[in-house]
Amino acid sequence: MATELELKLMVHPEYLKSACDFLDEFCEKNVSSSSARQATLDLMNGYYDTADGLLLENGIALRIRAVNQAYIQTVKTRGSSRIGMHARGEWEWSLPSDALDLTLLKEVPLSDALQDMAWSRDLIEVFRTDFKRHVWLIHFEDAVIEAVCDEGEVSSTFGRDSICELELELKSGPETALYSFAKYIATDIPVQVSIVSKAQKGSRLKHRRIEFPKKPNAQASMMSFAEYWYETWLVYWEAMFYLKDEALLQPIRTALQQLKQCVPAQISEQLESLDQRYDAFFKANDESLLSGLAGTLETGIMMLETGQWLNKQLD
Repeated sequence: MATELELKLMVHPEYLKSACDFLDEFCEKNVSSSSARQATLDLMNGYYDTADGLLLENGIALRIRAVNQAYIQTVKTRGSSRIGMHARGEWEWSLPSDALDLTLLKEVPLSDALQDMAWSRDLIEVFRTDFKRHVWLIHFEDAVIEAVCDEGEVSSTFGRDSICELELELKSGPETALYSFAKYIATDIPVQVSIVSKAQKGSRLKHRRIEFPKKPNAQASMMSFAEYWYETWLVYWEAMFYLKDEALLQPIRTALQQLKQCVPAQISEQLESLDQRYDAFFKANDESLLSGLAGTLETGIMMLETGQWLNKQLD
């Protein structure tokens, strides 16, 4: 088993080429560090679950990936919360064909609800993700980071959704380098932190249901509320573009107002400035609201600044 630690960034389609160009230029400027672009991959992935979503309910994503005429079976677990980052268990096995081999799951610590394997008789392909993956190996601040830009779609019998994102996965070195490199990108390219996985995108095609974090009880610590309002901000932001509903800017602003009461003064002031920027966009009230919001650098920078501060509090 490997533990995957990654930071996922939304990239709106009109900025994807700029993100790829930025990473190419970084590698060209840092060729002595061995930073370099890797081969571009075409990835075709089938995700399997029961019709009622039993695996997803128990925090399991099961897929078969076809790449370069090879097949890989992968299981990912929900993992631990890292406030804006994905920290998950991951198991991978090479397969001779595109048929599932469920005997391999004996290596995976399944929940009690899955132990009897009765669900295995009811598995179906519930959705697909098919996308082109641009890959860079980045050496930054004593860390090795795999940066990938994915563009494609997730599809099922219930509909389709686009995939357009940049993922930074830590291969070695300090975790702080993930946020540092993400902020380095965000100062030039409009990106925003996302906590919605491809598996969640595929699953929600059926119900169009947005998954929100659980609100702490009234006796919870200030940090618990800071984490809650931060992740609420991230979820509403992604949902606003998924649903193409600019009215969701209002709950985003509510989350910011609550969050700025839970963080240090400097971050609170920056969040207030960001909220004022949103207010100006909202009052303009024209058809370019979503595209204007998508192009702001300040959103991504503050998502990363706040997320980095929250993660430091866990150390």
